[in-house]
Amino acid sequence: MIDWIDCLLPLTHSKPVAGGGLVHLDESGDVSFQRLKFKEVRASHETGLMVVTDTSAENADGTFPYLKVSGNPVKLFQGHNLWGSNDLHGYVLELYHFLCKVLDVTPTASDYGLVKQGAVRLYRVDINETFHLDGRPECLAWIRAAENSARMKRRGRGEMKGSTLYFGKNSEHWATKIYCKGQEIRDTGISKKQPAIFGLPQPLAWADCALRIEHVLRSKWLKLQNLDLVGNWGDNMVSDVYRELLQKLEFAEAMTITPAALDDLPGALRGAYALWKEGHDLRQVYSRPTFYRYRSKLLEHGIDISIQQQGKPDNV
Repeated sequence: MIDWIDCLLPLTHSKPVAGGGLVHLDESGDVSFQRLKFKEVRASHETGLMVVTDTSAENADGTFPYLKVSGNPVKLFQGHNLWGSNDLHGYVLELYHFLCKVLDVTPTASDYGLVKQGAVRLYRVDINETFHLDGRPECLAWIRAAENSARMKRRGRGEMKGSTLYFGKNSEHWATKIYCKGQEIRDTGISKKQPAIFGLPQPLAWADCALRIEHVLRSKWLKLQNLDLVGNWGDNMVSDVYRELLQKLEFAEAMTITPAALDDLPGALRGAYALWKEGHDLRQVYSRPTFYRYRSKLLEHGIDISIQQQGKPDNV
């Protein structure tokens, strides 16, 4: 489902929309720069998103042609994000209707036509899918195992923060995070911020079984993929993009080699395997050709030495 959108909506309005502003003064007391702050707008579920006028563009008559929008449309419309839709164009169109109403702005025919055509610039889109396990302990155990047995192509091994596993957390292009929805609710108090959850039958029990894998698609990646306009997202595009990035997640088939198989390995491979088990980064130990030759041989036994193992704990 689509879990977050940052976009620029064509919406001509005369009075700036903002939740205040920031002004920076230099040493002489002159204004060096100023900008508007985002304003939160809420729906009936006590959840909202952030909007602000884009002051970088201004029409000849003094009106502003664009509105920046950042937030979770799922929470806005249904009060929670336990589940949702992949209809990006539909979400943006409903957001447009909602904002026109709550901001009391009548869109021009030209602006509305652009939105209907999908001529809306995207700066971030979060997409995810939920996989159901037997409960929260199993979800958390799966994530802990993935920390040591999984890697993401061009992202390497994951980085654990709290109970969430990140791949490429600070990438300017895209990132992946894996978490248990039930644990997230408990960690951040989401259930208190999303009262609609309590109107659902056993929502926390459902969330405790939900292992969520989410991709955060950022501006540079969207532009490179020609997906920085809403109109470029076809009916199945969200599912296709999600599956393409998910396939970059690789798992080692095994964590150990049986003693019999280990005895059959050449000495050099046994040495590489021993260093890997101790937590060494073999890219730093061997030359690039040697590393990939050893990796190819050990993959025959289900061992992926590109996934660095956790080292032995320090006695100190």
